[in-house]
Amino acid sequence: MSANGSAAPGARGRRTRRIVALSVALALVVFAGGYLLGRASAPTATPSVSETATPAAPSETIAPSPPATRTSPSPTEPSPSATPTEPTGEELPDGTYFVQLSDLQGGEEGPLLVVYDLASFLTGEQADQEAAARGMETPVPNGYFIVNDNPKLRTTPLSDAFSVKYIPEGSGVSTPVKAHRSQFLGWLSGSIQTDFPPKDTSWWWITIDNGEITTITQQYLP
Repeated sequence: MSANGSAAPGARGRRTRRIVALSVALALVVFAGGYLLGRASAPTATPSVSETATPAAPSETIAPSPPATRTSPSPTEPSPSATPTEPTGEELPDGTYFVQLSDLQGGEEGPLLVVYDLASFLTGEQADQEAAARGMETPVPNGYFIVNDNPKLRTTPLSDAFSVKYIPEGSGVSTPVKAHRSQFLGWLSGSIQTDFPPKDTSWWWITIDNGEITTITQQYLP
């Protein structure tokens, strides 16, 4: 102590340093306690897991079909099968048919039977196709073409009330005229001389009704 009762300067310095040291230590303790307390009370941070959508199974997809393409048919040579199919039965159904007359049969104990060869009379594009298929001239001369691939002869009863129209040989007309029935029967059977055209160069249309030939008309051919 100094003479006036106060502490010596050296003692005061040491006491001051002790007080500062204690204050610092206390502050560190308080800080450390607060830090530890905060760590303990803070919620533990867990890494957040982002919700990821589970990839759905790929749905079955049907690839669209390619658009249909139009293809023009390849040019091919017409086939003779383009001709209307000839009936295979012996008896033709009722209708009108293109034929070449051949003969006359029966008449004594049964009906008169007309013998003929069935054919096809074609015009226009179909006629040109059939001619080309056979290596013949096209366009067809005079605009028609006759197809007669099957030489089979058929017979059909002649109606009692039949009628005939023909083009008299050498007359120069193109429109068929009515013929006498007896004259026609004589020509077809070959029993009399008539002005009917030759059988092998003339063609006819016959109409069958109720299984009998009712009308016979010659086709004009230029």
